[in-house]
Amino acid sequence: MEPIRGGDIKNIIDSACVIRLDSGETQELSTKVASCCHFFEPVAIEGWEIIFRLDWSDLDNGGNPTLDADFYDIETKKKLPNIGERRAAHHTSPKNSKIRVYEWEFKDVKWPFKIVVRWLVKIEEKIGVSDIATCGVYRNGVKLSE
Repeated sequence: MEPIRGGDIKNIIDSACVIRLDSGETQELSTKVASCCHFFEPVAIEGWEIIFRLDWSDLDNGGNPTLDADFYDIETKKKLPNIGERRAAHHTSPKNSKIRVYEWEFKDVKWPFKIVVRWLVKIEEKIGVSDIATCGVYRNGVKLSE
């Protein structure tokens, strides 16, 4: 699979849903105009707001997106740089490249989940019709011409 570029996601993927493997909780992921990501609802952890997104422009060998975790200051809503303890939690690859199962870790938090994707299928079809007809001129049962 090729990486998805900004704005093309709606032409390739119908929907994506995350299922937490520890709680069974599900969430339909959203998209943004001109983005190549699916976004989770924000989560608050230790004074930070974390927004997870599946980045379809950054794929592993199995064609699975990278999980990005962006940290924001919960008070100011400013995005924080990916340094220090946040750096390791910023990118998460699937545990197995054949299935979209991830395990995000940050400090004492560990969230295992899987992603279910409903793809759009593009079908091209060509229909052709061919016909052959002949006609002739007959007079009194005798063929005069074609």
